[in-house]
Amino acid sequence: MVELVAERGFEAVVLEELCERAEVSRVQFDRCFADLEECFLGLHEEALADLCAQVDSARGGRESWHDRVWAAGLAAVRFLQEDPPRARFVVAAVNGAGAGAQSRRDLIVQRIADQLDPGRGEVEGERPVSRATAEIAAGAVYGTMLAKVEGGAIDRGEEFLPELIYLATMPYLGSRAAEDELLVQPLR
Repeated sequence: MVELVAERGFEAVVLEELCERAEVSRVQFDRCFADLEECFLGLHEEALADLCAQVDSARGGRESWHDRVWAAGLAAVRFLQEDPPRARFVVAAVNGAGAGAQSRRDLIVQRIADQLDPGRGEVEGERPVSRATAEIAAGAVYGTMLAKVEGGAIDRGEEFLPELIYLATMPYLGSRAAEDELLVQPLR
């Protein structure tokens, strides 16, 4: 499923071809899944759980919010680089795989927002910052990652990681501090 979706998109997956590639019979498939969408969602849930586990592990032990954001961004980029078809499956294919997948995309954005929301504590002064700030920043981060995956640029993730960090930190640290993130040299 992951390979077929990465190659053609979910809409073009044919059940018989999927069963042939997976070396399972239609009967075996039907015992496990109600339809292609259920199969997609189950595999997507597993891949997203793997991504979240790597991000959470990378963030662990980091004291500052800024360091946790960098660690999470780097872990996410490296996860996506490990397996480009899986990257397309997790980030891009979810946008064309039905209503259940759309809610999964929203979950991805909310998980990114969960990582960013503690940035409220970084805001100086009395300017109020709401959860919506994290959701907007998360949407920008997700949209940029989506464009990079769809454009085949995920292999250069370390090069655009500062751009992702800029998008994530700007609402909290201000444009001047966020612009400094763009000066960080790509990690090799």
